[in-house]
Amino acid sequence: MNTGFNYDKIMDRVKLKYAVPIIAAKRAERIKNSVNEEDDININFVTVAFKEIEEGKTIIKDMDKLDFLKTELEG
Repeated sequence: MNTGFNYDKIMDRVKLKYAVPIIAAKRAERIKNSVNEEDDININFVTVAFKEIEEGKTIIKDMDKLDFLKTELEG
């Protein structure tokens, strides 16, 4: 299945697997809210968000605030 993005590249950028869906969801929500409702657009906002993270277009501010997502098993 081709998702349109490479999750391994995203993990190289973010490093926290639990943060990736949160970041993508928040970015997808912003993209959706920025689209004019009158436009008839058929795009998957989550896929666009993942692609932006992969390409480095989405910058994660305050990455240290996401440390609470680390598990005890991560080293």
